Amino acid sequence: MTYPCQSVVTNVTLDTQQIKFLIDLMWGHDARDARKTAKHHGVDDIAVQCQLWNCLQDALAELN
Repeated sequence: MTYPCQSVVTNVTLDTQQIKFLIDLMWGHDARDARKTAKHHGVDDIAVQCQLWNCLQDALAELN
């Protein structure tokens, strides 16, 4: 499957468990395959993981 090269910023509503799920999938994926998939989509896999982590921390802070 190929995806268009254009990109646009969008908002996606996820709850904390969904964010954890995505982070766990990224961590559970073979690092070489993750980098290959990220490159295919023109993204930095570490940056995506950090962005998810920051969103998770912000959401959890709302609980306190």
